[in-house]
Amino acid sequence: MTETMGVAIGIGVLALVFIYLGCLMWKKEKITLLHSYHYDKVSPSDKKAFCKISGWGVIFIGIGLWVTAIIIGITDSALSFIAFALGFVVGLALLIYAGAKYNR
Repeated sequence: MTETMGVAIGIGVLALVFIYLGCLMWKKEKITLLHSYHYDKVSPSDKKAFCKISGWGVIFIGIGLWVTAIIIGITDSALSFIAFALGFVVGLALLIYAGAKYNR
């Protein structure tokens, strides 16, 4: 196994963790996976929507990491950073949106 394949596997495992945590937030409404100041003002009626948007934000970060791992495993190209950056920006935007909208 080459070094880049090890890196790809490591990133892939991290991606699966992010996707799993995002699914827990979204489907199981595990709001406590976030730090308390991220949700302390979320009303019980908004909890479902907040968890859905936040969960999808974390899932998008995981998808970006997953695609990055695949690209690194296949091509060993630094262009894989583009996939990570896109997933991270979209995921972070969703997390910021959820916090700004529901944590007031």
